[in-house]
Amino acid sequence: MKKTLLTASLILISSFAFSQSTAKSGLDKLKANLDNAKANLEEYKNNLKIVSANIVEVNKAKSQVEEQKKQVAAQLKDNSSSLTKIQKSEAEVQKLIKTEETQILADDKKIKDLQAMIAKLEENKLKRNTNLESYKVQLTQATEERKVWEQRAAALKEQEKQVAERLKTVNAQEKEWKNKKVGYDGEVSRWSKEIVKQEKIFKQFNDLAEAKK
Repeated sequence: MKKTLLTASLILISSFAFSQSTAKSGLDKLKANLDNAKANLEEYKNNLKIVSANIVEVNKAKSQVEEQKKQVAAQLKDNSSSLTKIQKSEAEVQKLIKTEETQILADDKKIKDLQAMIAKLEENKLKRNTNLESYKVQLTQATEERKVWEQRAAALKEQEKQVAERLKTVNAQEKEWKNKKVGYDGEVSRWSKEIVKQEKIFKQFNDLAEAKK
């Protein structure tokens, strides 16, 4: 009795999917793959046993069939040689007829396929010619647009150069004025302290003068 083979599946994880998942998820999937691989190994071992048993059974059946074949051959040998020759000739002619009929059908199919292919190629040729003209128009438009963008890029580069020069000048002016500010801040601080000092002296002398009156 022929036994049924078991089938197993292995979940494959591509490097792309693994790279897109977290490390834990990737490890979990790899663990699942390992478990599936082990399960598949066991199933294929069982399949191998089944196949081996089936081969034994088939060999037994083959031996029986071969024995039956020998018996039939012995019986056929008893028939008249003329009948055997006629049957052989008839079978050969029928085989030749079948071969030619099959070849004719195959040739007819090839002809139809080739005709359909030629028609499709002609249709594709018309479409490609239409596409070609459209692409040529698009290429002309793209070329004109590219020239415009190239001119604009050149103008922008010149503008960028001018802006850089102006920025350089402004930065120099800023540095100059900051340096002046540092100097003026120092002078303001110094004279502010001097005013406080002079006001204190003035007050002292003014108080003495008032006391003498």
